[in-house]
Amino acid sequence: MTGGFGETLRLRVEQFAPTLADVDANLARIASAQGDAAGDGVDLIVTPELSVTGYDVRDRVHSLAIAESADPYAALADGPDVIVGTIERDAAFVPFNAALHLRGGRVLHRHRKVYLPTYGMFDEGRYFGRGDRVRAYDAGGGWRVGILVCEDLWHPALGYLLAADGAHLIVVQSAAAGRGSWAGGETGGRFASWPAWEHLARAAAVSLGIYVVVANRVGTEGPCVYAGGSMIVGPGGDLLARADDLAEDRLTVDLSLDTVARARQPYAHARDDDRRLVYRELRRMLGEHG
Repeated sequence: MTGGFGETLRLRVEQFAPTLADVDANLARIASAQGDAAGDGVDLIVTPELSVTGYDVRDRVHSLAIAESADPYAALADGPDVIVGTIERDAAFVPFNAALHLRGGRVLHRHRKVYLPTYGMFDEGRYFGRGDRVRAYDAGGGWRVGILVCEDLWHPALGYLLAADGAHLIVVQSAAAGRGSWAGGETGGRFASWPAWEHLARAAAVSLGIYVVVANRVGTEGPCVYAGGSMIVGPGGDLLARADDLAEDRLTVDLSLDTVARARQPYAHARDDDRRLVYRELRRMLGEHG
């Protein structure tokens, strides 16, 4: 597998509405976005959660799942790297909500969603297995990247682990619904539920000194309206770009390792972080509380 990024990474968020259970249509949509992005010098495209299958799959989860050993993404072999959301099954035929970083149509890295929401309209724990790890990975040009999926961002320990593993960029795929009608706020936005996502992304970026990218979907499935609002946040916590709340949209931003370095000065959070303390205290709590 060849290729990789330079010290400056041109990233594009492709915010769209996947067609439920129509894998061919969704792959064609992503391939078309790759074609457009190639002409714009984009290095990496990020698509929303379950962009290949649609979100509300329910009992179709098994028929839509691909084997971990499969290689079904030849249609995405040409053009920039792309992070897709799909359903993978393991050797025991357990399906997982998975984010795959593809390079040349092959899997460079995979993340399986760790935290499966089972509140409100969500019932993912009924259909998916739970991921059991987070890893940063080398993507070329000195970049280390980490991936989370939706609910994972709401558990700050996962972002911390990726940063401790050297991540300069955390990519978050999501299929977050819009709740409550609201207009305004610090950075605009139609849905009352969306500022919380902005706070989470900006807090992670500034506290960890990293870029945070959230690629959310739009459209509807059944009674659910998805909230759009995809965003790219700089390592200083500044909102670099924000997408439309209801319509398909694209965000394209150049990310720089120099910017990451500057955001960590004069701060010394990474230098002073005591992982041994965290490890010791977690072991103590697990020992005391089981």
